[in-house]
Amino acid sequence: MKTIIIVYTAKKLSEADKRKLKKYAFNTEADLKVGDVLESQSYGSPMQVIKVLEEKYDFYNASTGELSNSYNSTSQWEILDMVIQEKNNRTVYASIRKDDN
Repeated sequence: MKTIIIVYTAKKLSEADKRKLKKYAFNTEADLKVGDVLESQSYGSPMQVIKVLEEKYDFYNASTGELSNSYNSTSQWEILDMVIQEKNNRTVYASIRKDDN
């Protein structure tokens, strides 16, 4: 598992452009490289990989951009896992509904 840093765009980006855009982090097992553009039904915009880190991190600080494996700020968010699959995959994902009773 490794951590990737993405921005929401499909456009080719300069290094200056990358610094200006808000960054997000995901953990993945996929073999991705910088410049790969990803699509997901969960997000309305394409995502471009701008950095691939070989280490897996657990938390991302939205204010500072810092990655960490320990929770030390209320500005931190847990990094979600991203599974890459073929676009025409005939798989349906579901979860067990928990009764509120």
